[in-house]
Amino acid sequence: MHFHYFSDYESMSEKGFELIKEEIERKPDLLFCVASGGSPAGTYQKLAAHRQVHPNFGSELRVVKLDEWGGLEAGSAFTSEEDVQGKFIRPMQISSDRYWSVDPFTSDPALACQDMEEIIQKEGPVDICILGIGVNGHIALNEPGEELQLPFHVCSLAESTLANGMIKTLKQAPSFGMTMGMRSILQSQMIILFIAGSGKKQAFEYLKEEQVSTQFPASFLWLHPNVQVLVDSVVI
Repeated sequence: MHFHYFSDYESMSEKGFELIKEEIERKPDLLFCVASGGSPAGTYQKLAAHRQVHPNFGSELRVVKLDEWGGLEAGSAFTSEEDVQGKFIRPMQISSDRYWSVDPFTSDPALACQDMEEIIQKEGPVDICILGIGVNGHIALNEPGEELQLPFHVCSLAESTLANGMIKTLKQAPSFGMTMGMRSILQSQMIILFIAGSGKKQAFEYLKEEQVSTQFPASFLWLHPNVQVLVDSVVI
């Protein structure tokens, strides 16, 4: 695990951009796992700005979505889909034939997850996997527990996840999640873990202890040979 420390969010985002840009230029049709949330948003913005100047950049990029909330009220805008569409898919002009995503409002979550797993096994492995870290150490929506699931799966949400400030404001909170499993995450060629925001400080301290436990899923990243951890100074 390679830790990179930055004086501010802007510098962290720039490093993320540089890492991804280099890999896309080396392999234009790589499989990119996009994550929602604020931590990687600055990097996505820089990638989109670069594409505006260099129209061929990212034109062959293949993208799979990391995870999704389930059980939201119909039409809710609080979805990973809404987030990544606005921050990455549309700005990067990713066509529908190069993007695979689980539907937040699917009537059959288990089948939708099975379909995603089959797509990843066919198109993968993932070349670049973007991750954030939860306050409880979850990565994607792989929550702490006695065991961790390998495939893309329907998952229960921890109370600490549901206590997130934005979730608490919803009229109808998510009742489950759908997420890439640990197998595809750990089979990725490169993992970029963004850690930003003062609320992630305790999780960051646990991560540095170099102990692997299902009670802290992010700790499994110690088993991967190419994890780039980008840390905003607010966390340190």
